Amino acid sequence: MKVLAVTGKLAEKDVRKYSQTDVHVVDIDVAAFITPQHLQNVDLSDYDLVLVPGLTSADWKRLEMEKGVKIRLGPIHAYDLQFVIPQIERIELSHTIPACRLISKVKTEETKRMVDELEKSFSFKIKHLSVGGDSRMKVVAEIVDSTKLSERELAEKVRYYENSGADVIDLGIPLEVDYEKITQVVELVKEISELPISIDTFDVKAIEKGVDAGVDMVMSISEKNIDALDLIDDQAVVVVERNPEILFELVERVKERTSKVIADPVLDAFPGLIASILRYSKYREIDGETPVLFGAGNVTELSDMDSVGVNGMLAMIAEDIGANLLFTTEASPKTTGSVRELVTASYIVKGAKLRKTPPKDMGINLLVLKEKTSLSGCMPENAFEAKESGEFLRDPLGDFRIWIAGGKIICSHERLTVSGERAKEIYDTVLKKGLLSRLDHACYLGKELMKAEIALKLNKNYTQDQDLNFGIYG
Repeated sequence: MKVLAVTGKLAEKDVRKYSQTDVHVVDIDVAAFITPQHLQNVDLSDYDLVLVPGLTSADWKRLEMEKGVKIRLGPIHAYDLQFVIPQIERIELSHTIPACRLISKVKTEETKRMVDELEKSFSFKIKHLSVGGDSRMKVVAEIVDSTKLSERELAEKVRYYENSGADVIDLGIPLEVDYEKITQVVELVKEISELPISIDTFDVKAIEKGVDAGVDMVMSISEKNIDALDLIDDQAVVVVERNPEILFELVERVKERTSKVIADPVLDAFPGLIASILRYSKYREIDGETPVLFGAGNVTELSDMDSVGVNGMLAMIAEDIGANLLFTTEASPKTTGSVRELVTASYIVKGAKLRKTPPKDMGINLLVLKEKTSLSGCMPENAFEAKESGEFLRDPLGDFRIWIAGGKIICSHERLTVSGERAKEIYDTVLKKGLLSRLDHACYLGKELMKAEIALKLNKNYTQDQDLNFGIYG
């Protein structure tokens, strides 16, 4: 396929470097401003495909029909041409979606489809959920002290976990519990969600209440409460024991009562993490068939590290040792998002295993603060050095107070309070309502609202007029 890449003067060098195709340079500096008019008199008949800059917003479909040649959006950045060009014969590029985003979307869909096809291979089902076999690791999301929550709090947590992609809702039961409350909690969750429900307790009476109320899985059975097996009907059972040999014996005993058995050799936080991982590996040597639960939440909750990378690494380890369920909770602010992170990671690592490649370039990623590539521009030779004036002149129309609440940015003025999730929708509203009269005040508002939006997306604290805290990066 013969390809022509169209660009402006500023990006010419990079486009030639990364496209390795013919290049047509339009007499304009910024490539995003290129329009069909710029190509109206250009002979495109020798080409099978013309790639125009990804950020152009013109109607390229009409010019394509006139020229009789495919004219499609390339990537947003010239750097990505090296990844787009090899894909153009297998992916139909778009008139409206930049090629880099389209290819990423296609890769994501391919990875998920490939992984989801494995749902036909399983050891057993918990409700409708495939567990074990070659299927993707499933994420069990624990609601800590579930019986202590109000109905509204419980419902919000269930819906949040469900929206995060959780596969199983686990109801953590406190040591001191009103047993009748267990029945109420299980029944409420069943009304709210179609997901399988697990009850997490060693208390035999609590297990009985959960089973009677209709839970789908029981955590946890050990040597100390083995009599609870008499209560099991069709529930899956998680067997807990640190010693791999004893765990195997327990699992075999439990299998005499039910075929839906999951082994949990217990993942310990640091120190002791490696020893516990070796336990898992040892258990897999003894028993290669029984589904295994991997308690990732034990590590994330007990370390002051961002959960994204920790969960990604734990998912790699879990997949490598043959685990089938990932158990976590979001009991503290620092682990918020862990359920979604582990669900994403379960697709990444399973897809990588199927392709026999490292867990990268899958179309799915867990990158939050860092990027795969650097797209820094060139430093102009005659750039004027910026200086802060230090002046402050109050806007006669009044001030703004900004904070985050209820998953939204709140922007309060004496005449109006505006809420939203994005900086632009808030300052557009503020401008429309005529609440600003000074350009410096408008700049200030945009800066603070953008900081608030970043804080909201990253689940960080925001305080007006203070820098965001990025730890060692701040």
